[in-house]
Amino acid sequence: MKINKEIVRIALVGTQRSNLSLELIQSFKDLGIQQKNKEESILTIAAISAKMQKLAFSPIKINHKPSSKIWQETDLVCNKESIKHLYMIMDGAFENALPEYLNILASQKKCLPPEILPNLLERSVTNPDLWGQLKNNIGQRGLWLIQQNPNWKQLTKLKILNEWDEALNDERLIILEHLLENDPEIAIEKLEDSWSSESVNQKIKFLKILEKNPDTSIEPFLEELLDDRRKEIRRAAVQILSKIPSSSLSKRTFERLKKRIQIHKKGKKITLEISLPDKLENDMIRDGIDPRIQWFKGGVKASRMGQMIALVSPELWLQEFEKEAEDVLVLFETSEWSELIIQAIIEATILHQNKDWARALLSFSIRQKDNPTWQSLNINRLFDHISNDGFNTVAVNGMKATKGLLEENSPLTLLLKNCKCLWNDELTILVIRNLQNWLIGENSRYWNGWHYRTILKNASYLCNPHLHQQLILNWPEESRIWSSWEKEIDEFLSTLHFRKKMIIALEE
Repeated sequence: MKINKEIVRIALVGTQRSNLSLELIQSFKDLGIQQKNKEESILTIAAISAKMQKLAFSPIKINHKPSSKIWQETDLVCNKESIKHLYMIMDGAFENALPEYLNILASQKKCLPPEILPNLLERSVTNPDLWGQLKNNIGQRGLWLIQQNPNWKQLTKLKILNEWDEALNDERLIILEHLLENDPEIAIEKLEDSWSSESVNQKIKFLKILEKNPDTSIEPFLEELLDDRRKEIRRAAVQILSKIPSSSLSKRTFERLKKRIQIHKKGKKITLEISLPDKLENDMIRDGIDPRIQWFKGGVKASRMGQMIALVSPELWLQEFEKEAEDVLVLFETSEWSELIIQAIIEATILHQNKDWARALLSFSIRQKDNPTWQSLNINRLFDHISNDGFNTVAVNGMKATKGLLEENSPLTLLLKNCKCLWNDELTILVIRNLQNWLIGENSRYWNGWHYRTILKNASYLCNPHLHQQLILNWPEESRIWSSWEKEIDEFLSTLHFRKKMIIALEE
């Protein structure tokens, strides 16, 4: 940075023996520094420059005069202890505690300290998840501050909602989202009026907004898109229509499936007979079944069947078979095409974000962990769609059935390592006691339990920190491999301790 080099040069030779360049003088003005004397100005800009380097942040040029309106702060700023904890999080010591910090802050109706707002707002521009957590914690001061920076305005969408015809592409996305929430019929009218003149990329962006809240009011518009000449447009329309259980597309697809999946009863034995589609009719292709895709084992015919199952809501099978999700999975397991069906049901569960089916499928995969047929199931994406209660039920049952060390790539291990649901106390105790017992064992080896390190790190931010006093007990420091684990266990316990103090301070 040229300015930094000049500051260093002046510092070395002294202000009396050097002149300030026009560029450096302009930088004083850009940063709002009132130039009094050389020495004070140089020290001020050096301090600001160091801060900007540390934050990897450069101030933007604002061509308008900031509003001088005085805001009336209605929320309390968090206390000094909480501010100290926030700086520790921002410095990276406990960075994963930020979402919890912000959630508790919002529940206490407190707001962030003003000096940290610019840093967090700048991060939020490229991190939508952070903004989702942050927006309830910025107070009136934060809302005022956002309006002073064009880059930050997009966070709260505080742009003027121009008329649709006059709006730019990004502004139209904001308008569409606003109209869908307040007047869906007008939203679709606007889309229909301008659709033919929009670029393919813009159309895809519009459809992603429609997908957030699929509703019967948008069905006629989407049905027309099934005949669009662009494949990506047709595919996006199919995805959205499939998320509407009452849509004509969902009903058509399920009717086709019912003809190909038949129940057979012989005494107490119940089995399924599956007949794969020999050919695809034009209406099936229109409804999103791609004749060229081969998703599943068994060839193109199996893929066609899998694609249909993956589109319909898994809830429809409960009504069809009059069984609970776990029982339906057992029924599917009797088919020669069971692997195809269950993988397709996983895809349907993800598409429809069905928490009950996510729980049933994860429970199923853990029970079947030793069955080679099910070891290829792709369950990782289910982790984002299970409820906290469902997660804890599945994980607790899995831990109770576990004998000895968790296997590195077992479904339960993957769940404990990657799922971001909160752990209940029973699960926490079961996992920690399992680790402690393994450390004591004669067969324990440093490398055998490598995957527990990730489990511990995940648990340190998800389990109840008030268990800290209980969890510091019973660690086998005399174990021959204790030295290989001491660092990770200390980090786990210190994270719990930090979170406990953080919560107490925020709730004071």
